Amino acid sequence: MLFSQPILLLLAAYCGFVAANPLDRRAAPTATLDTATVTGVASGSVNEWLGIPFALPPTGNRRFRLPQLIPSYHTSFSATAYGPSCPQQATTSYIPPGLPAETLDYLALITVSNVTGSEDCLTVNVVAPADATPESNLPVVIWIFGGGFESGSTSSYDGSVIVNKSIALNVPAVYVSINYRLTAFGFLASEEVKQARVGNLGLQDRE
Repeated sequence: MLFSQPILLLLAAYCGFVAANPLDRRAAPTATLDTATVTGVASGSVNEWLGIPFALPPTGNRRFRLPQLIPSYHTSFSATAYGPSCPQQATTSYIPPGLPAETLDYLALITVSNVTGSEDCLTVNVVAPADATPESNLPVVIWIFGGGFESGSTSSYDGSVIVNKSIALNVPAVYVSINYRLTAFGFLASEEVKQARVGNLGLQDRE
C-alpha cells in the first residue's frame, strides 16, 4: 500500500511536532522521531522539514536490494534542505506553447532547481501550516513526482506553494513528498532480478 512506512514516519513526525512561537516571532519548528529531535524551517505561514532519510543508504551491499528502513532515530538533526536527487538521466522540462500566463506563473513558482544527485537519496519532506497542531486532523497531499522512472526529484517542486494555497482557500493541508530510486538503480530488469525478487525497487521505496 502507498500509505506505509515512509509516509507514516513523516505523519508521525508532523503529529508530534512542537509548534513554533506565534508568527510574529517565529522559531524553527521541531518534530520528534523516536528519541531524536528534528529541526525544520519556519517559512512564512508554513513549517518545513526537508530531506529526512527514511531508509538506510541503498549503497554497497544494499544496492539493487529492497529498501531497509532506519530501525530508529536517536541522534537529533536538522531537516532544512532537500536531500539529493537519485541518479538519473539528464533531462529538461518541456512546457507546451500556448499556456495561459497564470499557468506559467504557477509552474515557475512550484518548480525549483534540482540538487546534486547521489545514491543515498531516500528521503521525505513534509510541509505543514505553521499554526497546525496534532489535533488539527488536516488532510495530507502526498506528492510522487513523475518522469517515467528515469528522472525527477522532490526538490523540483516547492510544496509550500500548495500548502499556502490550501491555507488561502481555507482548507489547510499537509504536503508530503518522497524520493525514490530511478533508472537501473530502481528498475533494473533481468532474469536474475526476477529470480531474486528485487524488481521495481523504485516502487518498493514508495511503499
